[in-house]
Amino acid sequence: MAPGGTRAGHGATALAMPGRTCRSCGRAAASPFGSSSAAPRTDRCLRRRALAPRGREDDGVNLVERAEGFGVTVAGDKAALDAATSAPLLGLFADSHADYESDRPGEEPSLADMTRKAIEVLSQNENGFYLEIEAGRVDHANHAGNAKRAMTDGKLFADAIALADELTDDEDTLIIVTADHEHAIAMNGYCGRGTPIDGLCYDVAKEGIMHSDELVKASDGKPYTVVGYLNGVGSVIAEQADGTFAAPEGRPELTQEQAQDLDYVQQALIPKDSESHSGVDVALYAKGPWSHLFDGTIEQNVIFHVMNYAVNPQ
Repeated sequence: MAPGGTRAGHGATALAMPGRTCRSCGRAAASPFGSSSAAPRTDRCLRRRALAPRGREDDGVNLVERAEGFGVTVAGDKAALDAATSAPLLGLFADSHADYESDRPGEEPSLADMTRKAIEVLSQNENGFYLEIEAGRVDHANHAGNAKRAMTDGKLFADAIALADELTDDEDTLIIVTADHEHAIAMNGYCGRGTPIDGLCYDVAKEGIMHSDELVKASDGKPYTVVGYLNGVGSVIAEQADGTFAAPEGRPELTQEQAQDLDYVQQALIPKDSESHSGVDVALYAKGPWSHLFDGTIEQNVIFHVMNYAVNPQ
């Protein structure tokens, strides 16, 4: 989902080829199948998974070597991925999650790179294919209250969708773009036209088209960002020495430069060590065969039935 469209936690796009049955799946993150030269990540998600050191299981079985023994091509970086020409293909590009797009090293393929290769390889199957593409780091950035990285990876997801559309034919390819949940994220209103979505809210100009040079101030006399969270690590309520939570000095002062920094954590209300999902409906966009069946407000299980019907029309 591109910023400014739906604020989805993390999106997925599915391509279903009507009348065809072969299915394959791809993900944008690596799995702990074997050793790697990269040091293990120490972020929250990795600690929660409690993986063995260097991504190796304790049973002595190297799953990468085992996969290669079955004829699977294993790609460990962008160069190896670019060189791969056929399936089955397994990409393992990190010890844990793929990097945020803003932090991605050159040797790690982007989501668009993986999308292109997946379609090139799977398109060789005359029976067609099913492909799922997930921009999971959008979700992680939201949990961290880091809206800028969520937006950057959201743009990357939009680029991958555009590429998938370019590489396929609307006549025989159903493309669905949606998300599995929302986040406790909100966008403040009354900001002038042209206000940077990753920054502070500028006031509406009395003349002209663009915003004024004055920042909108809240009742506490301080500016605020366009994007914020209902809960999360950026809560303005902090734990005090006696264990209670309060904001004795109010919200922190904030400059435009600070707000637009890549590492800035948005201000939130309720203190939590990880921002939560929400129950807000998410958007679904579709094109291709039978996409017209997606209309209005639907239950999530309808997605499966439309996909199944598109692949097996009666």
